[in-house]
Amino acid sequence: MVGISAAVAGPVIVNGNFGTPIIYCDNYGGWRNYAYQGTFGCGGGHQSQDFNNSPGFGWFFGETHPEYQGSGLTGPTTAFNPPSFDGLPFLQAVFLQGANSSVSQDIGGFTPGTYDLSFYLGSRFSDYGYDGNQTVETLFDGQVIATYALRSDTPFTLENILLTVGTPGTHNLEFLGVSEGDHTAFLSDVEITPVGGTVPEPSSLALCAAGVLTLWLKRNRR
Repeated sequence: MVGISAAVAGPVIVNGNFGTPIIYCDNYGGWRNYAYQGTFGCGGGHQSQDFNNSPGFGWFFGETHPEYQGSGLTGPTTAFNPPSFDGLPFLQAVFLQGANSSVSQDIGGFTPGTYDLSFYLGSRFSDYGYDGNQTVETLFDGQVIATYALRSDTPFTLENILLTVGTPGTHNLEFLGVSEGDHTAFLSDVEITPVGGTVPEPSSLALCAAGVLTLWLKRNRR
């Protein structure tokens, strides 16, 4: 008897909630901390941590600019004034501050089909002339698939994008801040889920085996 397995592994995002690594730069105690991507070290008003080379991080941050703009990780209630994390499925989030601030990941395991890309997106609360008027682009394999023009004081909001993938293998997902100046958005809990049970089509060999099995069963019922 021939057995045909229907189990198919889908795309897997590494560290979708940005919980790894823990931010060790800490100005306020507990989870009240943040750090830019970089090797400047903690303190001095521009604390940084090399997330890109941290085991388990999975993502890649773009360049951090010397004028205190770029990308990194934050916990709740930091000097960045992110939206409330209360009741949400994450304790850390990406910040995208200024133009060309980005975070991306090469994601393997895709098969042709339709997927739901979901994530939480919010913006900075206005304070001391800094704001959350940041525009964030979502890119898939370098192509913009959605644009979000945020305004200050936007709470974390669950966003969904219906994504059609035509080729199997690995694809690149990127979130990019494009607004010039000190404008900051926040992102976390990124997930990709197959829609309608997306699976590869059965191979011709599997179809042939199924046909032979059906014929054998019919003959033995006579």
